[in-house]
Amino acid sequence: MDNCLPLPLSLSDLIALEDPNKARPNRTPTESEMRGLCSLADSHARIASFLETELSRAEAVHQSIRTRYEEQFSELEATRSQMHQSHQLISTLSTHRDQIRGELARITSILHPLRRFPSDILQCIFETCTQASEMPLAVAITLSHVCQRWRTIALSTPRLWNRIIFSTDRNSNDIRAFWEWISPRVRNVETTVQLKDNVYKTSLGLHNCPLTLIPNLVTLDIILSEIYLIFEVIDVKFQVPPIKKLIIRNNSSDLDEITKLEQEVFIGWRLEKLLDRFESLEQLDIGDIPTMTQSPEHGRVFSQIKVLSLGYTGPLYILSILASFPQLEKVSFGHVETVVAAGQTPVVHQSLRILQINSFDDESWLPFLSCPSLTALVTASEDPHHFFNFIERHPTLERIEMENCEGLLKRLTEIAPQIKHMGQSGSWTDFSNWANRGFHEPPLPSLEVATMMDDLNDLSAITFEAIVRSRALPSFHPQSLLHPSLAPLKEIHVLIKPESLDSVILDRWKATEYYHSAKKRFVKAEMWDDCEEIILSWV
Repeated sequence: MDNCLPLPLSLSDLIALEDPNKARPNRTPTESEMRGLCSLADSHARIASFLETELSRAEAVHQSIRTRYEEQFSELEATRSQMHQSHQLISTLSTHRDQIRGELARITSILHPLRRFPSDILQCIFETCTQASEMPLAVAITLSHVCQRWRTIALSTPRLWNRIIFSTDRNSNDIRAFWEWISPRVRNVETTVQLKDNVYKTSLGLHNCPLTLIPNLVTLDIILSEIYLIFEVIDVKFQVPPIKKLIIRNNSSDLDEITKLEQEVFIGWRLEKLLDRFESLEQLDIGDIPTMTQSPEHGRVFSQIKVLSLGYTGPLYILSILASFPQLEKVSFGHVETVVAAGQTPVVHQSLRILQINSFDDESWLPFLSCPSLTALVTASEDPHHFFNFIERHPTLERIEMENCEGLLKRLTEIAPQIKHMGQSGSWTDFSNWANRGFHEPPLPSLEVATMMDDLNDLSAITFEAIVRSRALPSFHPQSLLHPSLAPLKEIHVLIKPESLDSVILDRWKATEYYHSAKKRFVKAEMWDDCEEIILSWV
């Protein structure tokens, strides 16, 4: 073992050995070592020179960046200073501008022609604003808070405050305070009051409304959230001054949901009870109150009523009603359940001028009725044939509106050629194409006004143009097809139902040349609630 050669050292062991030059500082290197050290020194010198060059370049670049930074920083400070100065200038100029504008507005308002308007002109403008609004009191309050002059005018214009829409769902103290606040404003002008509640509850709270504070209450409109609240209207605790018009409407969600038990509970409510409660009425409008009934035996006469409108009701003796109201000038029946008393005798109503019947289940009462002064008959009955005998017996009729049926115009031309105003839904082919529809002469030769129903936009442009050309355009018009024996219609009325107003379907007849050339007026329909009417004329 002692004669074996030593193992060679590894690289790490060699590196770990001490430098012999440290142990022997004055050691003389060997020739080969001298050559290696010279080569290593040259390599280090080249590297050092290269690094020196790169360092000089880096220092030069750094100095350039620093110089540029200092220049840009100086420029940024100058810019910030300029921004601050300009902001101060803008603020100063803005303040002065606002002051000048305020002064200009003050001067302009002084010079505005509205300041020179007479007070009566402003009153008319204010009244128009409130009349066109569904919230008239809110408009009146807004107008009264514009300036001192407007407030003075508003408070001295009682017609701004005489259409009161009031919700009763509040405490009694607030209700009392409101009526004490509003009563001095309406003064003695004719006033309309609408009472309603915004929530369904067991009481409408009418007895809390001191309507006697209103000096000249003419129209009272009550909206019931539930049918049984009708008894609050009749209750003597509800103090109401003498009024001329009473409207009662039912806001229940669905009339068909009224149970048989509810009808039995309220079967005692009769029409005459309401009339006894409001003895000064001249107009009575009762909406959908299915529990309302009427006795044919009461023998009472209510001669003060001139206008009567009954909506969806219980069994009604229509002939008895007409006999009980001898001074009626207009009567409207909605969806009524008609009853004819046994041994019914003819009824002659001298003053009735307008008879409107939407629908009913029994026409047996018609032969018993005569109205010598009747001028208008309006019905939505799906089968108008049973009215023909009634129409023939009333030569005073000048206006008829009804559902279309086969041969309607031909029959009306035979029995009522005096008609001046005709309205019908459905097709008007007989009217515009009479020569090819079996007519020997144009139908309704005395006609002055035609009313058409645009039911869900089903009035076609072709139908509209044909009617206009055949009956509305004067004979001298180059496109007129007017018969030589006829005078052109004074007006064509197009009746539009509420559901049609919200429809996005294009009214093609409105795109016609004749519609655009006509003189137009837009009004609320006279005979049909909640409908709009477009009145067109070419003469």
